[in-house]
Amino acid sequence: MTDAVTLNRRQLLALTPLPLVAAIPSFATLPAHAAEPPGGGQVIAFITDVHVNPEDQVKTSRARACADALVELDPDLVIHSGDLTDHGSALALRTWMEMFPPAFRERIHHVPGNHETHWNNDAYEAFEAEIGPLQYSVDLGDIHIVLNNSSIPAHGVADYDDQQIAWLRRDLAQAAGRPILAVGHHVLALTPNQIRNADKVLDVLTEAGAHAYLCGHIHSERNNVVNGLTELTGVSNGNEPGYYLLTRKTTEDSDVLEVERVDIADPTDPEVEPGRHPLPAIDLAPTDRNRLQPTRAEARITADGLKVDVELRDDVQVEKVEAAVMGPKLASGTVDNFEPLTADGNTWSVTLDLTEVPPGQNRAFIRVTAPGGTSPVGGNLWHSTLHFELEGFIPDWTFRLRGSTTAALISDDDRVITATTAGHVWAMRSEGRRVRPVWRAHIGPVHTDPVALADRGQIFYPSSDHRIYALNSTTGELLWQSDLGAPVTSDLDVATIDGDQVILAVAVNALYCLNADDGSIRWRQQLTGISGGPATCDGEQIYLGVGDGTTQAFDARTGEPRWSIEHADGAVDDYAKLTDGPWEARRLLLPDSALLAYSKDSMRAVRRSNGQLLWEREGSFSVCPAARMWGGQILSVSNNGTVRLLDPTTGDADLEVETVPYIKNADYLIRDSTVIITSVGGLVATVDLESGASEVLGQMAPDYVMSTPVLSPDESHYIVATMNGDLRSYPLPGRNGR
Repeated sequence: MTDAVTLNRRQLLALTPLPLVAAIPSFATLPAHAAEPPGGGQVIAFITDVHVNPEDQVKTSRARACADALVELDPDLVIHSGDLTDHGSALALRTWMEMFPPAFRERIHHVPGNHETHWNNDAYEAFEAEIGPLQYSVDLGDIHIVLNNSSIPAHGVADYDDQQIAWLRRDLAQAAGRPILAVGHHVLALTPNQIRNADKVLDVLTEAGAHAYLCGHIHSERNNVVNGLTELTGVSNGNEPGYYLLTRKTTEDSDVLEVERVDIADPTDPEVEPGRHPLPAIDLAPTDRNRLQPTRAEARITADGLKVDVELRDDVQVEKVEAAVMGPKLASGTVDNFEPLTADGNTWSVTLDLTEVPPGQNRAFIRVTAPGGTSPVGGNLWHSTLHFELEGFIPDWTFRLRGSTTAALISDDDRVITATTAGHVWAMRSEGRRVRPVWRAHIGPVHTDPVALADRGQIFYPSSDHRIYALNSTTGELLWQSDLGAPVTSDLDVATIDGDQVILAVAVNALYCLNADDGSIRWRQQLTGISGGPATCDGEQIYLGVGDGTTQAFDARTGEPRWSIEHADGAVDDYAKLTDGPWEARRLLLPDSALLAYSKDSMRAVRRSNGQLLWEREGSFSVCPAARMWGGQILSVSNNGTVRLLDPTTGDADLEVETVPYIKNADYLIRDSTVIITSVGGLVATVDLESGASEVLGQMAPDYVMSTPVLSPDESHYIVATMNGDLRSYPLPGRNGR
């Protein structure tokens, strides 16, 4: 960390960058606005979720009104906790920053949000050039402010990988004994599904004695003290223009940041009255803020259930102690089954029912609540997470990969091949209850799905570094790479056109057709919006969902547009067309020259020749796996895990079974007549397509799963990669599985 340097009566901000490591950019020192000396009345403005969209005059006007108010306020520092943009365009970043005078921009510190990464990687790619570092820290007097990046390219979920956690520990260690504010986009403490490993991040901040965590994302105001940390969640400026005013007030007896919400005039709604209201202050004094922390917290499995014991300090008064099992609810984030613990002196106990808890890896939450306070659950509280494992769904082996895993696995003969967001590609061979690496390669970061040509021993990987890589699946040798000039944001697909095998890919808003032999570009077609693909080809035409709310058909030989149909008919603006439309939904070629096209709220069968509607079913299908034909019927699994067998000519359902809570990107597997489904929260279930019987196999991890699993060659094992980077093999019932 560089030393602060006094400028007149104020102090220069000192910036601590991330180290030079893969996937985490370094930081060049920026000039900064001066600050009051330590202990003096520093003023911080906190805003979040401005959602700038140059095409949306309402949000853009509200952003400009907020920028003008901040310049007039003239604070020492401005913190923005992410979602600067609506759908991730670099133009939106530039539009936001240009609302401020050049000298004022030096005071504004941002973290990226999921809207900078999920739809259009332009903003994430341009973030450092247009805004500043992705993750770093800054000092305002003696206050240490650490700005965290939990966003993942091409995805809307949040995650801190091992390198980020290690950097956070090192950075906070340098600020020991000083007031610490942490900033992130996603809610950390009280909503367990917002950040994949939120409990680990909360532990790091708690151990470092952090005083506050400022965030947004949920567009509503919350102020709670959890684990001694004030979690202040702000309303969206895109919805309600204004800011939070944090003013340092220090006396002989106290040191606090007084907090006020300031609502400014809404330039788009003259009926909205400006106003302000106070929120509880953030205590910066070195008091015993962790007094609620249990001295012991244990969970053990007994014949009656999960026995939870919590031991508290002698001098602590509590209103209640509660516990709950998270089970398979990671996707929804709702935990509403807390049960009270009974006290015996300083030890509190309860036995939780495990009847409905799936086998495998699970979590229990402990909540210790103090009397009074402002928390919606009854006062200041302590939140602890305990991990436990139920027999019946235990992996035979686990291999830790470097980086997160969100792309599909590839099965190639006796090898399983996986790629990570750090650009590492591994070919693994399972040998009984052990696994052995066969080869390893390094390419650009991989976030979306590859495609393979098994008969040619080739795998093709899309990368956010603008390239498609072709690897030999037997040796890992790099065969070719092709630069598309922008992040490859789509899943890939392979097709045959006039006897030639080609790769279909989308780089942000352009569709590419490449020769599989050497990666040369056959043609490029500019799209009318961004797309996450994948493209689908029948040899004559290519079908693709586009971010302007349409499904479009293109000539397979030239890329020229053929027809277009609307999927987001009720959308009021371009952003709604993107989110409600088919921009990343899958498609299926149906018999009789028909096409099945998905969107957020429906599936439609249309004629391939002209897009004419044949039939339609309501449902949520935007991020579900691709449908496929099974026994002459359409096998479809919706976002909420409902398995259906549909008549391809009418769309009528012959089978409809509800399974896991929520699916995102991970495709299902088929073994004989059994479908194996993986939820984004790690719950694995099966459905027998002949009988309709459904069974939960287990909970694989308290982790996100977005990577498509594979079956072992003998179909006895289910092999899956978690977002944490764990590659695991689970035995399946029958076929020599345990």
